[in-house]
Amino acid sequence: MTLLLNNVDLEPLIAPAEFIESLDKAYRAYALGEDGICAPRIDIQSAEMTPQMNYQLGLAVGMSDKYAALRIKSDVVTRSLLDGKARKDKYCVEPGTYMGLVLLFNRGNGELLAILHDGLLQKMRVGADSALGIRYMARENAHVVGILGSGGMARAHVAAVSKVRRVDKIRIYSPNRQNRENFADEIKRSHDIDAVAVESPEMVYEGADVVSSCASAIGPVIHGEYLKPGMHVTCIGGALDQAANAKIGKALRFGTAPAPAELPDVSFEGECITFSQSGGKAAHGGTGRYANIPADRHVSFAALIQDPALGRQNDDQITFSERGNIHGVQFAAIAGLLFERAQKAGVGERLSSEMFLQSIRN
Repeated sequence: MTLLLNNVDLEPLIAPAEFIESLDKAYRAYALGEDGICAPRIDIQSAEMTPQMNYQLGLAVGMSDKYAALRIKSDVVTRSLLDGKARKDKYCVEPGTYMGLVLLFNRGNGELLAILHDGLLQKMRVGADSALGIRYMARENAHVVGILGSGGMARAHVAAVSKVRRVDKIRIYSPNRQNRENFADEIKRSHDIDAVAVESPEMVYEGADVVSSCASAIGPVIHGEYLKPGMHVTCIGGALDQAANAKIGKALRFGTAPAPAELPDVSFEGECITFSQSGGKAAHGGTGRYANIPADRHVSFAALIQDPALGRQNDDQITFSERGNIHGVQFAAIAGLLFERAQKAGVGERLSSEMFLQSIRN
């Protein structure tokens, strides 16, 4: 039997604390070489359909001891300017609708166990990833959070970060005044946390212990001139500027996908590998690394597990954390967790596994 799980089925099953612990376990096993394998995320882009518009097929694949997962995204990607800054938007079929699926397989016999909509689980797995970085690298007395962005990723960050630190106040900026004010009101109601919408990006940093970019912008959004001693930074939208990279004293990376078996000497640390019809050049940004911090300031999760003293050195140090390019490890862990929860809850549409099998060898 194959479970079809849409976002309505999944919403009551998604618990931020469980996502955080599931990823922590999966990251540890991967870092120590005990379990897990994946490739970097792969984006395949068409040539321009119209100016500033391309089609993109996105793939992430990985496996754990029990499950294998394939995440597929089908997007028309557009680029535009908002307040003079480049930003990326996407849709499938028409604006306002999206295609993202996670296929979960039984690693023992290859059976397709579940097909999951990725909208909610995707956001929470990213929020949980940032929360793990804060768990290991932020000051213990980090209680004020600044957020750039007011969409679904920002909401997932609030839900997750509040599970690893006592959050007393959140400062929010996004270019749309109404959106940021609505988000602040929502945080007050849903999380009982003091939240304020601020008038400019730089105001997000004022008094903040943690600054998280959840923006849809392309290019630098974390600016070093605003970073203060003791801050921790996460960035899943946009990037750090040169001054911010220079100010980071210690950067944690949870993992890096291995080299291909056929190219054992090739290492790749970027967010994903992009194949494009646009003369071999990526059609839009956001697919490289979020930061370019000097290598001597990096610490891997494997090293941190072995020696916690390799993390934050003191309360004045500015720190940073990132997932790396191990998306497949994430999706295998999270989709497996949700599949097991769905089975216990008896939710989802049940499809015959025979629908997906054939008698002709492929």
